[in-house]
Amino acid sequence: MIDYKVGTKLKIRDLDCHVIGYIEYANFSDFNKRWVEYRLSTNKGEFWLSVDHEYQEYSMSFAANNVRGSIGPEWHKVDEGVQKVVSYCGDVDVDPGETASFVEFEDESEEKILSTEIWSDGTEYSYGYYIEKEEIVVTGFEQTLTMNSNNMLTAIVCTILVLICIGGPIFSNIIDAISTNRSMNKYLEKSSIFSYVTSITGNQKQKADVYEYTIEDTTDNVAKLVINGINGYTESITQKDEKSDDTIAILTKKEYCLIYHPEDEPKKVYVQVSNRKYNYTSDNEPYKSSKNNTRWYRSHYYSSGYSADSGSFKKTPSAYQSYSGDTIHNVGNGYFDSYSSSVRQASINSRSSSSGGGK
Repeated sequence: MIDYKVGTKLKIRDLDCHVIGYIEYANFSDFNKRWVEYRLSTNKGEFWLSVDHEYQEYSMSFAANNVRGSIGPEWHKVDEGVQKVVSYCGDVDVDPGETASFVEFEDESEEKILSTEIWSDGTEYSYGYYIEKEEIVVTGFEQTLTMNSNNMLTAIVCTILVLICIGGPIFSNIIDAISTNRSMNKYLEKSSIFSYVTSITGNQKQKADVYEYTIEDTTDNVAKLVINGINGYTESITQKDEKSDDTIAILTKKEYCLIYHPEDEPKKVYVQVSNRKYNYTSDNEPYKSSKNNTRWYRSHYYSSGYSADSGSFKKTPSAYQSYSGDTIHNVGNGYFDSYSSSVRQASINSRSSSSGGGK
């Protein structure tokens, strides 16, 4: 039943896609009906292509992290069951025989989809839309890099393993630090799904960089992309009013960022990121930020990072020495901090173990 091997390049409508993995499922509740989910890498983020030849249904979907269990009346249930992993290949995080309960919803137009998958380690939600089979066009093939197909990579890895055995834990920690990305700015700069907008110059030769997410989405989803981009190495994450799609601030050991909808452009999502020294020395407004967001941005930094930074930068003049604005009391300890912790632990586990299926 597998149509597309890992490495296949597709064009689906106007979206260029690269198959990086797939999962074949069977539905226990429907006479073991089978279908395949293809994991796609695109310049607009990760998508999944569902191919069900038996029912002639084809759809594209992407993570819907802002749902959080709240499914509105505009959706009606069209399918449910228990899916079992029959086989898999490539970069996917499953094991053979693994099962999940699923429920699928459609909107009134019967063109859009909302799916729920309940796994043993949590619930996943995704939005999607139906497509026609003719809209899936194979455009080429590009094999992803593997150990077996690249002798140079194999030699490098073997050398590292030998050095780790010789150098022990110290060298292992060095390799771990090198291989773990913890810079939000570097992630945003290198990511194809974020576009650089501008920079804001502050005091002490510091600056803040502003990036735009290249597709319409929620701040919740963009925050998760950033968290995953730095492998969960955050100090605290706070959502302004704890409402879905509201402004979010992420603090790491060295950086501070704001994820928000720019004023008068609610369909765009901006990410402004800077070293914490920029915030300590400057009180500039975030780019195209509303006055309400600006006040919250300053008060959140003062509440979450200023005290520690005043010790690190004690010889540097601060823009907050006479601060008399609001103080945020609910810094971190919410949904996103828990999510970040799980991402960080998964990153640690993947680096400390060479066994297991999927990723």
